[in-house]
Amino acid sequence: MGSPPDDMQRQAILERPAKLEALLSSGYMAWIRAIVSVLGARVMASACAFVGNVLVARHLEPWDYGRFYLLFAVMSIVAGLTGPAIDTSLIRFASQRISPGRDDSGPYFKGVLYFKMLILAFTMITSVLVAKPMIVLLFPGSLGRNLPYYAIVLAFSGGAVVSMWGFAQSYFVAHQKFTHYAGYEFCSSILRLGLSMILISFDVREVLAYVGVYVGAPLVMALMSWSQLPRSVFTAPVNASVGWELWAFAKWALIATVFTTISQRLDLLLLNFDIYGISREAIGIYSAGVSFVLAGELVLLTFYNVLLPKASQLKSAAELRYFISKFRIPSLVFCLGLTVLIPLSERLCFLLFGEEYFGTHVYFNILLTGVIVTLACAPSITALYALGHTGTVAIFEGLRLVLTLIAGVLVVADYGEWGMAWVTALVRGGTSVAAYLYAHQVVRRMSIREAAERAQPDFF
Repeated sequence: MGSPPDDMQRQAILERPAKLEALLSSGYMAWIRAIVSVLGARVMASACAFVGNVLVARHLEPWDYGRFYLLFAVMSIVAGLTGPAIDTSLIRFASQRISPGRDDSGPYFKGVLYFKMLILAFTMITSVLVAKPMIVLLFPGSLGRNLPYYAIVLAFSGGAVVSMWGFAQSYFVAHQKFTHYAGYEFCSSILRLGLSMILISFDVREVLAYVGVYVGAPLVMALMSWSQLPRSVFTAPVNASVGWELWAFAKWALIATVFTTISQRLDLLLLNFDIYGISREAIGIYSAGVSFVLAGELVLLTFYNVLLPKASQLKSAAELRYFISKFRIPSLVFCLGLTVLIPLSERLCFLLFGEEYFGTHVYFNILLTGVIVTLACAPSITALYALGHTGTVAIFEGLRLVLTLIAGVLVVADYGEWGMAWVTALVRGGTSVAAYLYAHQVVRRMSIREAAERAQPDFF
């Protein structure tokens, strides 16, 4: 007869499988170093990108900066809709087939390459078809002055470029070449900053010139990073089973990403509707707050990018429990670091943006609160992706979108951009906590099931 279930449950908790032993010894510290090194490089990249945003904001009037940032938001939405879900799925499956001395990930990269090319063609065709109605919708009346229809095409092109660049970045992450991954991001930000400074030195105040810079920098990095990919990525055989395997996971990840991307910029889209009567100067100040809070987004994305390959290799409840508990510590440390920015934000915003953007710190503080809560939940949400619960993640992100839309419509009319900021932060934080609790429930059920399986009598 087997041991009693209670004993087996205690044994399951105390046991440390081979994978877990590796994580306990050098593995954990190696991944902490990876997080710190990648985050360090991305912090420098973010600093350069942020300085560029500040310089553009100070050079343009708030009215013009609001138009510029809305076009940049369109570019970000397109990049979000066409890239992250596919990249996340690729990293998850490719990293499972990469080990010392063996790399069977080629068919997955080749399959995703075909899919990305189709998406690129579809994106560009769509941009031409929707350019005119989007200009009318997003830039009504005088707001659309001096903005031709190809402004939308340019923004869509930028999103497509970022998506294609993401393919090369996925290769580096899956193969744990984090130096390449972070280095290209840093170089992109440096290039973008340099080109922006050149335009500012010539007193260029044309909005599309700066949008062109934000498109051109990732295009150069995409070309450079693609040149570093091995030939096997483009010549590997691919079959239908690989495509179906990716699709089974990616379809929910894609839906979740669509919801996430729209939710992230839904605040700007709602505030720009004329029916709410929000002044363009106020929208420009709010946009400055959004650009400032991207520093927190950077930390969050770094955790997801670095942790997902490791989490995808862990299968047992004991491994996942240990993974979540150990990586919760660095996530909380970074949460504390972001929290320190809140009491300093008013002074920082005044020094960075100038007196014309007074009030930016209010929106920054509110929006950063939602980012901090999400960052605290990041290791647990990563475990959900690793376990293949993308359908559940999609449900949480869909709930976030619906709640943000409904609450935003009800609140903006009376409380303006201040109310929209609170809606965005509270809904984001609330859905992240719900996903965190669900992840721990899933791992707990796994523990009970595994203990019960070990407790089954051995009749042989």
